[in-house]
Amino acid sequence: MVNTEPKADDANGRHAPSATQEHGPRAHDGTHPNPEAPDPAPPVKKKDRHLYQIDFIRLFTFGGVILDHVILGLAPPAAMAAQGVGLMLRYTRYCFFALTGFVLTYQYRNRELHAPTFWRRRYKLIGLPFLMWSLFYWINRHYQRGGWDNVWGVFHDADTIKLGIKSLVYDLITGNAAYHLYFLSVSMQIYLVFPAVLWVLKRTWGYHRYLLAASGAFHIWLLFHMVRPPHAIFEPDFPVLGLIWKYLGVTLFPYQFFILAGCLAAMHFEAFKVFMRRFRAPLALLAVVTIAVTLWYFVENVNGGEEMFRATNVFMVHNAFALVGIIVLLWIAGSIWQDRRTPGSLPDRIMRTAADRSFGIYLAHVIVLSCVLQTSRAHLDKPLWLNLTLTYLVTVAVTVFVIEVLRRSPISMITTGRERIDWRIQNWPRSAAVGVVAIAVGILWRETMHTQLGALIAAAGALLILSAGVVAVRRLLDSDAETTVDV
Repeated sequence: MVNTEPKADDANGRHAPSATQEHGPRAHDGTHPNPEAPDPAPPVKKKDRHLYQIDFIRLFTFGGVILDHVILGLAPPAAMAAQGVGLMLRYTRYCFFALTGFVLTYQYRNRELHAPTFWRRRYKLIGLPFLMWSLFYWINRHYQRGGWDNVWGVFHDADTIKLGIKSLVYDLITGNAAYHLYFLSVSMQIYLVFPAVLWVLKRTWGYHRYLLAASGAFHIWLLFHMVRPPHAIFEPDFPVLGLIWKYLGVTLFPYQFFILAGCLAAMHFEAFKVFMRRFRAPLALLAVVTIAVTLWYFVENVNGGEEMFRATNVFMVHNAFALVGIIVLLWIAGSIWQDRRTPGSLPDRIMRTAADRSFGIYLAHVIVLSCVLQTSRAHLDKPLWLNLTLTYLVTVAVTVFVIEVLRRSPISMITTGRERIDWRIQNWPRSAAVGVVAIAVGILWRETMHTQLGALIAAAGALLILSAGVVAVRRLLDSDAETTVDV
């Protein structure tokens, strides 16, 4: 850029002539009449360093989780095709933790990490939603077992209160309030150890391949024993290890290989990106072949008499290779999206918005699915593919609506891990109108279908109206403040 301020002449100490002295006077409109005057330098665009492939992977992974849960809730064990799809969707479990390791390391690989600050920020973003949704699902579980009388029964006397607190604490420690909250429990364990992991990785350059190999060997050994009777070291003679074994699925141990793989991919991101791009075709082919062989072996095992639960178990060693293959394919697809996306286009805006909402969708989809299944299970005589498709679409649609409501509400941070959408840009009249329609639809659904989904939709509509009212009041107060300042 050209500096137009006067500067000292190196030769004689005199000031260099100003732009006006050098090129003559300016026109009345402030422009320079000299046609040979240089054009101003164009502004330098800041390089977009956002990893859009991560948004792509995250979106499809969260969508895959919902579909997997739909299949688990509807498909009978004999439905070979549906169960095979469900098996492949178990990649989501490993992909979640690989993404967690990748994102954390990518953020801190070139800067210092202050552990207390890191923990405070991370536990706020994930700990508060975990606490709130655990409490919500804990209450919902009591409600499903006996209505509100059963919920209030927890507070009947000192003994029931003590028992209720004990069960809630257990759910908070294990992530057992709902079957998907284990992910948050494990994530918080990852946050706890990540500063130490990053410290080790930064001081072991040149040895990362050996760390990953050792992690992979331990992973295979652990998976082998997880689907068999406990190893001798996990027997009662070793109480601590026995306790770990009992709750192994909600610890970071079965996922440590994928966490570390994500960390190392981010630590060596430039080399990793070049490798994945250079060998894109052979890696994709290898992944497809691995998936095909795994599905063939799955069918052979089931036809040979193996129980479906065991054949589709995410911890079976031979299933893990196909799940890795699916993650590889997703990265390749995400990289293609990164290269070809059109900034500001409709698909780009949808992808960015979906990535922003994905965590909240994951947290809320179980309550929505449980309500939808009340209707879906009443129509098991219909074709399975149709029932699965409609259940999935309705679950996704209602869950997205619930999260859009929460993102506009004062409780956005504690339920979605994201700050509320700025009240200055919210269209509160439209939100209020949508809330009224949602209440009407919810009541109609409740009265005609006799399921709790209608009550959930109506409750979301009521919250949206309340949030719109809060925004309207803020706008009014802000307008009055501006008027007072002007006066």
